[in-house]
This record gives sequence, C-alpha cells and structure tokens, in this order.
Amino acid sequence: MDNYLIPVIPFHDQILARGEGSYVYDTEGKKYLDLNSGQFCTILGHSNEELVGCVTEAAKTLVHTSSGMISKSTLEAAEKLNRVSGQMDARSITLSTGAEAVEFAIRYAKHIMKKEGLICFSKGYHGLTLGTQSITFGGVYTAPHVNDIFPVSIAEEDTLKECIEEFRSTVAAHKDEIAAAVMEPIVSVGGMIFPDGEYFREVSSICRENDILLILDESQTGFGRTGKWFCFQQFDIVPDMVVCSKGIGMGFPVSAVLFSGELCREREFTMTHYSSHQNDPFAASIISFGIDSIEKDGLLDSNREKGAYFLSKLEELCSTNAMYRKPRGNGMMLGTDLFIEGVTDYRPYYQKLYDKAAEKGLLIQGTDGGRVLRFLPDYLLTKDDIDFCVKVLGEITL
Repeated sequence: MDNYLIPVIPFHDQILARGEGSYVYDTEGKKYLDLNSGQFCTILGHSNEELVGCVTEAAKTLVHTSSGMISKSTLEAAEKLNRVSGQMDARSITLSTGAEAVEFAIRYAKHIMKKEGLICFSKGYHGLTLGTQSITFGGVYTAPHVNDIFPVSIAEEDTLKECIEEFRSTVAAHKDEIAAAVMEPIVSVGGMIFPDGEYFREVSSICRENDILLILDESQTGFGRTGKWFCFQQFDIVPDMVVCSKGIGMGFPVSAVLFSGELCREREFTMTHYSSHQNDPFAASIISFGIDSIEKDGLLDSNREKGAYFLSKLEELCSTNAMYRKPRGNGMMLGTDLFIEGVTDYRPYYQKLYDKAAEKGLLIQGTDGGRVLRFLPDYLLTKDDIDFCVKVLGEITL
C-alpha cells in the first residue's frame, strides 16, 4: 500500500484495520492486545457499541454551533464536569486537543496574572505548539525561543526535599515574573515518574503564598485513570486550572480546561477566546456519555482494583526476570524500567522488544528513549488480559 503521509515520526509495520474492546486487528487479520488504548484515549475500548450509539445520536441532533452559541448538551457536560471536579467547583470550556487546552490555560494564566513566566518540570510533556513546547522538557527544543521559562527537577522518592527546596528557591528568585506553575501529576514521557503527593501539597502552598497559579496537566491522568476523577484529588489540593484530554474524548479529539470556582470569582477576565470547535455540542455529548458510563459501571473502583492487580503482576515479573526493574503505578497508569547490563542507548533494544511482543499479539509502548515501558490500557481490560501481557513480556529475550 502506498504511503502519502508526511514522515513526522517512524511508523510501525502493522497497518490496523479495526478495533474491538481491548484489541485491534491488522489488515492481515492478526489480533493484538492494545496495552495503551490507542494513544491513551480509548478508555472504554475500541468501537464501544454504546459510545457509537451516543455519537450517532449526537451527529443526528446537533454537531456544531457558532462560538457564541450555547447548546443544551454543552451545559449538561459543564454541570457534570463541575460535579466530578469536587472541591474545585470547576467552570469549563471544551476544546479539541491536549495541546490546544494547555495553550488556552497558559494564555489565560498570563492574562489573569499580568506576568509572562512559567515554571515547569524539566522533563514534562505538554504538547508541541509554540506555547506548550516552551514548557515541554523545559523548553530546550523550542524554536523560536520563548523567554521566562523556569524548569525544575521532578521529585522522586529520594529527592523529595531537595526538589521542594528547588521549587521554593526558583519561585523566590522569580515570583514577580512567574504567572503559573504547569505540571503533570505523573510524568509520562519523561520516564513514568510518580511524584509524591507531599510534593504537590508543598507546591500548591508555595504558589498560593506567592500569587502564582497552579495548572495541572491531567491529559493522561484525568478522567478516572488513577481511580479518581482527577489525580489531584488524591493529593488533597485544589489547583487553579486542570487540563483534561485523551480519555475525555474516548478516541475522539476532545479536551477540556477546568478553572476553579474561586479563580473565576476572584479574578478579572477581559480577554476573549474564539476557536471553531470550542464548546461543541458533539464533544459535550461524548464527555457526558463518558461520565455517565464510568459512574454506571463503577470504573473508578475497578481501575484501582485492576491497577493494583496489574502492579502485582509487574512486581512478580521484575522479581523473576532481570530485564525488568522498578515496577510502579497508580490505578491504570503503570510503568517498569528495562535493564540490560552495559546499555546506555535503549532505543534499538526497545524496538526489538516491541517487534517480538507484536509477533506474540501484544502492542506495547516505550518512553524516555526506550528505557521505560508504560501501560495506560482501557478501563475494560480484564485480569486475563493483564496475565497475557505479563506472560508475553516474560517470554521475550533480547
């Protein structure tokens, strides 16, 4: 088959034809367990029949309005997002992609605070628009350069106190320049790093003391993946803004930005925002369907329970196979390191691992230069699927 795509990334050999539940099938009819729900988006599985029904009904009812018009479904989705945001008491806007949503959040943060600077993780990922790339990996790849970006280290188990002090000292030196701190609760692209809740509680306190907004990018962690609606709810904090994408659209290009009720009540908004697909009724219908389905099927509790099972199986794998180390996870977001003696460049080894896993019917994904495997499966994944995944990984030699 001819390929007329722009080669922005290398593509895998498989050409997919269809999906069903936790599985996808290529054009040759081969079946694969998809351990990352597409790109962490199809949280209710591929080709979910109830979602297809929702989309069909939405398409027959009202897909799109002008930017200044509000639909019934948009109001309903906003009310549900407010409810699941808990203490945040959120007001929301729906958009299309995670990068667009982060761009919206930082644009408004700079407008509200009348400052230009942003503090971010040195290995965080937020998108590749100019604004989002300025805080992706600390902005080192941004062209043209964006000023007033202040990257800080990510707190791990043995660096918690040092990282809190680094954040505090960075703020002390630049508080008159910094409008917002923008951070992922779990750093995925940077290596599946799970900072302790104490870190975010301290960061939240420092931000409030220094009139800096706290923006959490929950593009991957939000919408139930960690067993709460949002990961921040595990930390006992209330951020000023939350970005949600990927799972919130269940495979469709849908994102949302939540502002805390306090932020909306206490700050002045004089800047308008116009996007062709903001607050679309079609996107709103999908969000409402997702919230209803997660509640109806008890998927928050299920994600915590199945995530714990998945982690226990990864721990067993790491205890018996020296190629895997440091299993970790939070709900249905998990990772483990690859380890091969003397290796510093894991890319070719990860590619071999991917190919051998695919031969056995398993699709995996690596990050941090292939050094880390990450798993963000759909919420309907079964324990048998988890057992199959771990069995395949244990059978592979490199």
